[in-house]
Amino acid sequence: MTNMILTNDSKHVVSIGALKGNTSRNSVSLPSKLLKQYPSISKIKIGQWIKNVHFIQNETLNTVQLTKDILNKCGFNPGMECNLKVEKDTLWLGPLVGLLTSSRYIRKLKEQHPSFRSLEMIKTNRKAKTVLFYFCTNDVNLKENTIEGTSFNELSGKWERRTYPFPDVLYDRGSGRAVFKDKKHVIVRQKISEIPVSKVNAQHYFDKWDLHEKLNQYNEMKPYLPETKLYDTQELKEMLKKYSTIYLKSAIGSMGRRVMRITKDKSYNSSYYRKKLKIKKHYNFDDIHSVVKRFFGGDKIIMQQGIDLFRIDNRNVDMRATVQRNGSGDLVINSIAVRIGVEGSPVTSTRTGSNVLPLNKFLENYGENFSSDVKKRIENFLLQTYRCIENVYGSFGEMGIDFGLDKKGDVYFIESNAKPAKDSLYKSHNKKTIRNAFQNPLEYAKYLAKF
Repeated sequence: MTNMILTNDSKHVVSIGALKGNTSRNSVSLPSKLLKQYPSISKIKIGQWIKNVHFIQNETLNTVQLTKDILNKCGFNPGMECNLKVEKDTLWLGPLVGLLTSSRYIRKLKEQHPSFRSLEMIKTNRKAKTVLFYFCTNDVNLKENTIEGTSFNELSGKWERRTYPFPDVLYDRGSGRAVFKDKKHVIVRQKISEIPVSKVNAQHYFDKWDLHEKLNQYNEMKPYLPETKLYDTQELKEMLKKYSTIYLKSAIGSMGRRVMRITKDKSYNSSYYRKKLKIKKHYNFDDIHSVVKRFFGGDKIIMQQGIDLFRIDNRNVDMRATVQRNGSGDLVINSIAVRIGVEGSPVTSTRTGSNVLPLNKFLENYGENFSSDVKKRIENFLLQTYRCIENVYGSFGEMGIDFGLDKKGDVYFIESNAKPAKDSLYKSHNKKTIRNAFQNPLEYAKYLAKF
């Protein structure tokens, strides 16, 4: 059990206990030293729930005892640890961090089948000590301002359902495409935006066209941006006169699922990855349009100049950087993973079978192909890109930035992801780097909530 540290500031780590006996439903019991330190407190706040209470003392070293009513309202388990702070007359416990995800993800948690991401989050939260819960839009009760969240109980070792108030901080990892399919996604996010809930990321997805247009306004970003246009058959024909390779991408999509490559030599060739690599020849340009429509449906599509990427044995090489803000709000490059794609594949996503290695290892093996300052140029590019995106959309606690080096060693921006899956990171870096990647968003959430 963590010992409470009484300091001159107002922040502590405490254990949560159950208040028993003939006490009022509005009572909260604090260690006597803590109560003496803050004799004027009269309210308790957990997430967006706040209540006037009567504070009484106990003789424990670090346990805040709550009534059954408060425990049930706020999703707390006796024996859990969390952060405590005092502001004026209010004692805060938390911070409550609500991670918004899909209904399928929640179902897996309820079935006790968490992903490696959930397991890593739980491990790192043992240090951060936030009150972390997962939820989907169906779990939100808009009338009661409550959420039926799913969280890990350290004592039982199981994922359990509990009722929570709206959180202090939203960690939105919901699907960007779901917004266009389910009105409740829009309603829930709008409701959250109307109350003082901080966000780890200013938004949970990027429209690739909108992002390109915004970044193209910055002169310092223009050298990194491949030529990009909205899909149009005549424009595609013109671009294929200029470039031998064009990439078509859904404006909203991730993990390479909605990407098609079009090349031109003696014929036109389309290639994409759907469970397996598919390559087709087209002797008539008009056939391209029907293939595109079948693949992308009604999606908004961008066309992008094919970058003459550095290759290894005819396999494309690109990179995924995980860039984050830490518990002090400072910008850090957590990791840069290099992805060596499958021969012939238009994408290097890990789900296609790419080999992944850290940048340092890549440069050890292939660095002679680039200038000696390539790593510094990459890092400058990443920080500059991150800050330009924040200037446009607002603050982000983390971002995945995909980029590539061409055969000359010049850096090109490919796309950015507002909720990096961390698959490439997980497959290429050591445990400490992985742990930091999962801990930074939680520590940043504490920073946002001022815990």
